Amino acid sequence: MQNSTHRRQFSRLSIAAVSATAGAALFASAIPANADTATPHRAGAAQAAAVVETATGTADIAASTAAPGTPAKAITAMDSAALTVTAPDKANGAIHAADDSGSSFGLTLPGAQAVDGVKAGAGTVVYPNAAAATDIAVQPTKDGGARTLVTLKDSKAPETHRFRLNIPEGADIIEDGQGGFEITREVGEGVHLPVATIDAPWAKDANGEAVPTSYKLDGNDIVQTVETNDNTAFPVVADPKFTWGIVTGTAYFKKSETKKIANNGALVAMGGWALPPGLNGYVSAHAAAITKVAMSAKNNKRCIKIKFAAGLFLPGEYSGGYCK
Repeated sequence: MQNSTHRRQFSRLSIAAVSATAGAALFASAIPANADTATPHRAGAAQAAAVVETATGTADIAASTAAPGTPAKAITAMDSAALTVTAPDKANGAIHAADDSGSSFGLTLPGAQAVDGVKAGAGTVVYPNAAAATDIAVQPTKDGGARTLVTLKDSKAPETHRFRLNIPEGADIIEDGQGGFEITREVGEGVHLPVATIDAPWAKDANGEAVPTSYKLDGNDIVQTVETNDNTAFPVVADPKFTWGIVTGTAYFKKSETKKIANNGALVAMGGWALPPGLNGYVSAHAAAITKVAMSAKNNKRCIKIKFAAGLFLPGEYSGGYCK
């Protein structure tokens, strides 16, 4: 993987935001005065968009236009790349995020029915009644990504939702140890960098109380479960995030590379690897600290990892996964 690839910005995708109706009063207060209610389908979309936008807000929804095969296409210019996000025309289709080099990621929505997407509200694409007692929605966002949302309209709606990940060839999905996942690709022998991250899911009810939610990895599918009960105050909103690109995440090193860093020092061992520019700079500035952690990891029969995000770089130790 070339350094130019690493300079791409992330395209952010929230895997699922789950909500349920709070009643006619919520709809009445949230539906915009200019909502298009010319048809039952569009009226349902306006209601669904109102519920979703009440939960998410609208400040970061990106401007989008219709295009062949999609009700909403949003293009965002980032530092060194243009990111394009397209919502599917049907509820059982896939969101696509791509940069101008052609690298892309896909996320298939969990719709059971091929319901047409309708753009409503402040730019939310809604797929009303895409599954039993369930609406689905997509919001392109100004950071070059999108949120995908599932609305549980009543207690009969399913609590589990399956999202198929279309990941790049040669990439792996691994647990991040915090309830989420990282999609990584080998950039050098024994060195794996994330090309995407899936944050641990969270959920809260209408009173702001936490609602248990979790992921399960099933092949290339992410299955999210939101555990409601008779005491849950609806709507319930769950909003994990998906991030595409190489700007944040964790670089994982195998035991052989950990040993090289420990024995030869970080500058020598890591000098030839195709690391992101920020990580390369960190290695140069903090080689001694990285070497010290690698020595500790080697002595503990573990491996070194370097977490990087928002200009912060934290070396640490790990076991399992690529540590072999």
